[in-house]
Amino acid sequence: MRTKRFFLYVILIVFILVSLFYILKPKQLTDNSIPKNTITQQATELPLPSPKTFELVVEGKKLVSGPQTINVTEGDNITIKITSDQEEELHIHGYDNSVDLQKDIPAQLSFTANITGRFIYELEKSETEIGVLEVLPK
Repeated sequence: MRTKRFFLYVILIVFILVSLFYILKPKQLTDNSIPKNTITQQATELPLPSPKTFELVVEGKKLVSGPQTINVTEGDNITIKITSDQEEELHIHGYDNSVDLQKDIPAQLSFTANITGRFIYELEKSETEIGVLEVLPK
């Protein structure tokens, strides 16, 4: 009888230990445990490049601060921040983008450089060229 009890205790202890092992063991990841779309999403989610920002200041219909030639690469996101001492309109030829300028209030023009070449930007109302946008191919 004692041997039977001892044998039952040993079986019970082994059962408890095996159960604890399976409950507490760290889980290993396998290819089957990772959803396929998770791998695809991680590979395709790239951070978007931040826009290239250029600040221009115009006084007396002349560019007094900022680059006269804005150099970018095709596909770049561009932001032009401009302040003028007169009411005007900044216009970029070729892209046909423009923004109204109010006296001494910063304005902003944002777009993607998807056309390559040299494009004049001017004060539209006074037809005053103040610079050039150069977009180089990738």
